[in-house]
Amino acid sequence: MKRFIKKIVVSGLSVLFISPVMALNSLDTANKALFYQAINESSIQSNDERMDILSRTLLGSAYVGGSVGEGEQGQYDKDPLTRFDVFDCTTYVETVLAGVMSSTSNDFEANLMRLRYKDAQVSFVTRNHFPSLDWFHNNQAILQDITPDVANGGARVASTIIDKAAWYQHISSDVIHCDAESSDNCRALLNQLHAEGKRFVPEAAYIPYVPLTELFLDSDRHINQALLDRIPSGSVITMVRPDWPLKQYIGTNMNVSHQGLAIRKNGTLFLRHASLTHKKVVDESFTEYFSHYPETSSLKGFNVQILRR
Repeated sequence: MKRFIKKIVVSGLSVLFISPVMALNSLDTANKALFYQAINESSIQSNDERMDILSRTLLGSAYVGGSVGEGEQGQYDKDPLTRFDVFDCTTYVETVLAGVMSSTSNDFEANLMRLRYKDAQVSFVTRNHFPSLDWFHNNQAILQDITPDVANGGARVASTIIDKAAWYQHISSDVIHCDAESSDNCRALLNQLHAEGKRFVPEAAYIPYVPLTELFLDSDRHINQALLDRIPSGSVITMVRPDWPLKQYIGTNMNVSHQGLAIRKNGTLFLRHASLTHKKVVDESFTEYFSHYPETSSLKGFNVQILRR
C-alpha cells in the first residue's frame, strides 16, 4: 500500500523528478513551428495578449511528467532540453513564459534556460526543481509577486522546510534511464548523483497565497468577484499546500503542488494548465477548478505572479 501511495503522490507533483525516455516526434516538430511562428508574429502585442496567444498554440498537448532534462550532453538526465509535444504543469508554464519573454524565436531557448536553471547554467544540480525555494527565488528579476494585492489584505504565507539532501537520496535510477540492479556503471552514476545532493542543507521556503476562503465567501461559498477581477490575465498561478507532508515519499515536505496560467476570455477567468487529471493542456473555469477543494483539503490557496515589464 505504501508503494502504491508513493506512486500516486509522486506522479501528482507539479515538478516531477523522474524522466522517461521518449523519442521526439512529428508532433513536437509541428508544435514547435507553430509556437515559434506565434512568437515572431505577436512581438508587438502586450504581455497578457502574448501569454494567451502562445499558450493557446499548445492547448491539447499531452500531459507527461518529467519529459525534459539536460539534453544529450547532460551528466544525469539526458532527456531533451525542450519539448513541444508533451508537458507537465511547470514545463508548460516555463515554455510559455520564455516565449513571451522573447522578441523573436531566436531568443526562446536562452530565455527558457534562464527560467529553468539557476544563472542559466544547465545541469541537474542547478535546475530549479522546487518552485517555492528555487524557481521563484532565482527568477525574481523576471517575475513579480502580486499575491498581496490580489488578496487585498487577506494573504497568508505558507512555509515549509525543503530538505534537498534527503530528496536527492530518494532519486532512483529511472531518472538516468538505467538499471542500477544490473549495471555497475549505473550504480556508480546514481551514487554520484546522490553524493551531489549532500552539499545541500535543509532550507525554509516561504510563499504567499490567496486563501480559498477569500475566493469563496461565507457558508454558501459565493464567489468573490472583486478578487477575481484583481487577477490579471496572463498571470502565473501556483497552487499552495502549506507544509505538504511528503517527506516519507520523496524525502522532503513541499508547499507547492501545481502551476498554470490565468487567462481571461470574454470577461471570464480560466485556468490554462497541463492537467494531470485531464492528461493534457486544457482550459478550466478558474472558480470551478478551485471549487472542487473542500476546506479539509491540503490545498489552501494560490499564489499570483506576473512578468515584469
